[in-house]
Amino acid sequence: MAVDAVAARYAEALLAASKAELQRDAVLDALLAVGERLRQTPDVARLLRNPDVEVPDKLRVLEVAVPATQAGLVRQFLTLVLTLGRAESLPDIIVAFAEAVDEDRGVLRATVRSARPLPEAALARLQAALAVREGRTVELDAELDPALLGGLQVRLEDRVIDASVRRSISDLKTSLMSVRV
Repeated sequence: MAVDAVAARYAEALLAASKAELQRDAVLDALLAVGERLRQTPDVARLLRNPDVEVPDKLRVLEVAVPATQAGLVRQFLTLVLTLGRAESLPDIIVAFAEAVDEDRGVLRATVRSARPLPEAALARLQAALAVREGRTVELDAELDPALLGGLQVRLEDRVIDASVRRSISDLKTSLMSVRV
C-alpha cells in the first residue's frame, strides 16, 4: 500500500527510535491498538484532529482509550505528532509504520482472493511458493470475491497475479474481438 511522504518519514523515524530502544514490536502493538480505536470510535478521531483541543487533553483521551499509550516511546511519539498538528496523518503513519516493521522483519504481506474458500493445504502451498519466489517470509490473508468466478488473484504489495476465470474470459473476449472475419 502506498502511503504519503509525511507518514513515511514519521514511520521511518519511529522505526529507528523503536529499534534503538529495542521496543519495535511493543510500539507496533500499541500503535495498532490506537489505529483500531480510531476506527471504532470516530469521535476520538475527530477530537484528535480538532485544533481547539489542547495536546495534553488529546493525550489523556488516548491514554484512557488505549492504555498502551500511557508511557515511554509511544507517548513521546504521539505527543510529537499531536503537537505538530499531524493528527490527521496518524492513521497513515500507523499503516506506514506497520509496513516498515514488516520490511524490517523481512515479511511480505499478500492477499489471495478467490471465488470460493480455499482449503488450508492449498493456502499453505501457495504461501510456500510465494515465499520461495519472493525470497521473504509471506503472511497470507484470504478473501472471497464471487465475481472472480473461479481461480484466484494474489496481491503482493503493488503487484497482482491474476489467474482468475474472470480474467481469462476477458482475455478471450479481447482476442476474439481483434480477429477479423
